[in-house]
Amino acid sequence: MADEKTEGARKVRRGGMRALSNLAPGLTDPLFRKRGFVEGRIPRDWAQIVGADLAQSCAPESLNFPRGRRDGATLKIVALPGRALEIQHLTPQIIERVNGHFGWAAVARMTIRQGLLPTPPKSRRPSLRPLAEREKTAIRDRVGGVQDSALRERLAALGEAVTARAAAGPGEGT
Repeated sequence: MADEKTEGARKVRRGGMRALSNLAPGLTDPLFRKRGFVEGRIPRDWAQIVGADLAQSCAPESLNFPRGRRDGATLKIVALPGRALEIQHLTPQIIERVNGHFGWAAVARMTIRQGLLPTPPKSRRPSLRPLAEREKTAIRDRVGGVQDSALRERLAALGEAVTARAAAGPGEGT
């Protein structure tokens, strides 16, 4: 019996490395379900669904389905007071985009509450200092022997980022 448990544990560990983006839905979906979102796709993909401009003016709050059904839901959003009327006029388009994102007619209505949008998390990217032209030239010279132009450009960009971060010093911008 102990061998079966050990074997099962080994299978789990052999999975190898996985991208963090593949794990994020498993971590965030339970939190979104508390707000009525069957999946975290609507809050996560809001800017793709409604467009970047509109996403800066409104955000989804909850998705409420009628009891026992998976269609006819009410999408509740919060909108900045200055844009709420405009967003109200765009309700049919927003519902159509959300349903298109799901691939089925999940949302039938939308309600709007005026208020402040949740603050987006701060970027954890370190600040990079601008590189001098001689540093850029040195990096381009080092990757100049790479035949594939796309790879050469990516390597140069990586080299510039590493150089700019290293020159910023430890603890700066983090």
